[in-house]
Amino acid sequence: MSAPLSFHHDHQSKLWREQISTIRDKAAADVAWASAQINRVVAENRASDARHILEADLLRAAGALSIFGVELSPYLGKGYDCVKSTIQFLKLPIYPCPVEIKKRSQGFTYQVAKYKELPRVLVLCMDHDYINPPEHVDIVALSTLAEYLSH
Repeated sequence: MSAPLSFHHDHQSKLWREQISTIRDKAAADVAWASAQINRVVAENRASDARHILEADLLRAAGALSIFGVELSPYLGKGYDCVKSTIQFLKLPIYPCPVEIKKRSQGFTYQVAKYKELPRVLVLCMDHDYINPPEHVDIVALSTLAEYLSH
């Protein structure tokens, strides 16, 4: 499966779509709440005065992401931002996966150059603009997730 943890304008993985659908069927109110939270973070980061908002602001979506099985670990701000994060989709086992927080996914090119042997990593960003990310890099764009959840 290509990009199994990715959710952005070019690719929404089957795992994400099935996870959202399953949770929507079981707990529609939770999905509505998560959608409102993610949409609020996206809207505030898109505001005209948002130029100086730090990337760590995206962590305000952590509670909403946990509804979908993405548990962010503490934000370290060095190395991988949330190195002990986990993901659990559907009835699959818990998958440990470091998470890097970026406003734009293209900002992850520094880590690709610095860390020669990268594990699978999830880049949580506001907007996806990384052209041809490495195969082991999954990208979740909050802006795309917000739009998808709104429908």
